[in-house]
Amino acid sequence: MVRYRWRYAAGFFMLCWRSGMAAALPYIIGQAVDYLSADFTVAGLGWYAAAMIGAAGLKAVGQYYMRWILITLSRDIEYDLRNDLSAHLVTLPKRFYDSYRTGDLMARATNDLAQVRSLLGPGVMYTSEIAVTFIAVMIVMAATDWVLTLLIFAPMPLVSLSAGYFGRRTHAQFQKIQERFSAISAGVQEHLANIRMLRAYGQGPQEQERFRKLNDDYLRDNLGLIKIWRVFYPLLEALVGLAYIAVLGFGGWRVLRGEITAGTFLMFISFLPVLTWPMIGLGIVVNILQRGTASLERLTELMQQRPSIADGQATDYAIDAVRGDIELENVTVQYPGANEPALKNVSLYVPAGRSLAIVGSIGSGKSTLVNLIPRLLDPNKGRVLIDGRDARAVPLAVLRRAVGFVPQETFLFSRSIDDNIRLGAAEAEQWEVEEAVAAANFETDVADFPDELDTLVGERGITLSGGQKQRTAMARALVRRPRILILDDATASVDTETEHRILTRLQARLRNCTTLMVSHRVSAARHADRIVVLDEGRIVEAGSHRELLALGGLYQRLHNRQLIEEELAKN
Repeated sequence: MVRYRWRYAAGFFMLCWRSGMAAALPYIIGQAVDYLSADFTVAGLGWYAAAMIGAAGLKAVGQYYMRWILITLSRDIEYDLRNDLSAHLVTLPKRFYDSYRTGDLMARATNDLAQVRSLLGPGVMYTSEIAVTFIAVMIVMAATDWVLTLLIFAPMPLVSLSAGYFGRRTHAQFQKIQERFSAISAGVQEHLANIRMLRAYGQGPQEQERFRKLNDDYLRDNLGLIKIWRVFYPLLEALVGLAYIAVLGFGGWRVLRGEITAGTFLMFISFLPVLTWPMIGLGIVVNILQRGTASLERLTELMQQRPSIADGQATDYAIDAVRGDIELENVTVQYPGANEPALKNVSLYVPAGRSLAIVGSIGSGKSTLVNLIPRLLDPNKGRVLIDGRDARAVPLAVLRRAVGFVPQETFLFSRSIDDNIRLGAAEAEQWEVEEAVAAANFETDVADFPDELDTLVGERGITLSGGQKQRTAMARALVRRPRILILDDATASVDTETEHRILTRLQARLRNCTTLMVSHRVSAARHADRIVVLDEGRIVEAGSHRELLALGGLYQRLHNRQLIEEELAKN
């Protein structure tokens, strides 16, 4: 709002203009009636008519620009808020997303944000309009007859008490409604994301019943809000009616006694419709404010979340590039709530331009280890060094720009293959994209697609096989020309022959790139310069392929198991 303070000021000026003209109209009517009671001329009456038409026209102009400025301003703020929220969400760690469901975040980024926009646009406008109109009307009325003015405003304490009471109930009820909406959004998101599994397990009726219950809860809470407002709005109208009765009765009696003129009486009668909107509008304002503040609390909850990994006091912004030396010094990592560390006192060194394979059974800590390099997580103990400097000293943007990461779970956007490969490297030339596709051994598959690289892959890459998704992700990492390449089981969805072709091509392309390759296959690990074997979070073996086979330990057992699996697959 501070960013748009001058536009708010312009909108408030037009609002004051509009309210001033609204207060002027009944005053002109009262003066015109008193003029009719005395000696009058047609010309003089014409001036009053012109004054009324002019005031009405000026009021219309003020109302138009008031709404145009303040309502469009709220859309600009909504635009900024949505960008700020999106930029903030991508900085938050995995632990945050483990605590919030996708549908809940979607509801906050859409429905709640729209309510905040209403708060900062119509909410600010109507609140200010009611306040300014009351003040303007009160000044004119009090200057004319303060007794009738007090009579008209006598119900105001009751209006304030009612607004406070029903406002609190609205706030609490709307928070429940937004939580129900989040539950519905999360349910729909999960349903659509897992539609194939639900069909395969015949869970359609059960899922429909589950959604019906969520919808019933949402309907019930909305009806609860309606029950609150079915009392509040008639109560406000009743209080307005009391003001009408008071003015008609007491004002008419004072006219008969000659205490006020007929023009003054008619002016007060004309002011009542002007005051009716603020008093009834107070209900709308309370509704908007309570909805908006409830939603603002939910958005603030997200914006107050802070990334656990970010640049800090230790960051050296003079570092603008990464060479690729990697070293771990007695690193221990333990996830929150876990009984045992995922990594225990792990130390290793990978010189720039060399390759390291990390093998081990499921849950041995392989992915945890490689996640330390781009600082997707930080160790609880020990240090991660990049080019001999603590990784915390390297600006996060510089470090991650130097890393190409192919994770276990490949995610593709519902765009073309070319767009997915260019993610993070939009400026890449077409020949660079094609070179990365070839290095990932993906060019034959691409040539078979109807539109080749321009082929749309569908939501989450549904039109591609698992192996094609992984090779798309690999090309995406390679096109960035990273100094450090991390392959986290990146060939798990391809056969061993394709895997061999991919890794052979990568060796030729990545001579100056530090490569960390996680694999449960020994056939992939043998391509690396060095291999480490993890077991229960510790490095239990290290060496070349031949050296580890000669040890006759865990690596050899993994090797023998893979040979048996391949033999069984052939038969």
